[in-house]
Amino acid sequence: MTKRLLIQASSSYDGEFQTVPVNSGKFTNVDTAIGRFEVAVFICNFDGCSAHRDNSFYNYGDETNLTVEHPSKGEKHKTMPNLRIIIKFVPSRVIGGSELLFGNDLTTQVRKYVPTSLLSTGLKFFKWFINPTVESDLYCDCPYIYSPALNGFSGLGVVEESESVDSRTDTTISGLENLTHFAHPDEIIPKKSKDRLKYFCKTSRCDKFDFEPDKTYICVFDTNFLRMGDSKYHVAIPTFGSKTFDIDVLQYANEDLNNFNWVVKAGGEHGVNEGDLGLVLNFKLIQEE
Repeated sequence: MTKRLLIQASSSYDGEFQTVPVNSGKFTNVDTAIGRFEVAVFICNFDGCSAHRDNSFYNYGDETNLTVEHPSKGEKHKTMPNLRIIIKFVPSRVIGGSELLFGNDLTTQVRKYVPTSLLSTGLKFFKWFINPTVESDLYCDCPYIYSPALNGFSGLGVVEESESVDSRTDTTISGLENLTHFAHPDEIIPKKSKDRLKYFCKTSRCDKFDFEPDKTYICVFDTNFLRMGDSKYHVAIPTFGSKTFDIDVLQYANEDLNNFNWVVKAGGEHGVNEGDLGLVLNFKLIQEE
């Protein structure tokens, strides 16, 4: 038996979920309490569960989907990270820069199955080397780790009025890193991703920015620290220099601990059931032949 990924999207933890195609470039629409979301997911060497067989591809750019035993391989995936999530977001109200959060959470305990020393060490490295502004509790009944969206996304920007946003996308996204054109007059936001992430690690700067209704925000999350290809799942947390702290997820996965969420929400940085929930993107392991 093999544990394969099922990726779904919803506006709540227990609501109706839609299967999200992987490596197709197609967006899944989700209407939520804080606005409208569209999400697309790309995973290198994706070997998804049966729900993905006719709508997903092994890699982005492939010509045949997962129903084919040996799918033809394209070349576009060679420039892709291990995981890319692209989100289009149109807020339904003004949301402060410190209020809009992006991160991960679970609706089941982790402490029963994962050593606490492993959790605490991984979190320390995450705060030291990736994002010092995260709010987290990995030991509670519903673990979470959130940060402001302004410093949580690899790429972030606003679609200009003259640009069109199609239901399919190339992985080269226009409109990224232009937030300074939509900021308060006294705020100059860096135009490079790395500099913008560092700039918004000060929450006082996040406080000055507003996500405005009826604007379309493009949010991109890229990472090579998660490897999910060929039904093998590893988390690599950067430590010192080029070294990483690696975790094999499958040794801890079971019938209870078998999924986690990527979440965008307004407020509620201190708990899963706090704030106004937006997008819930669920990654779940399904055991199949």
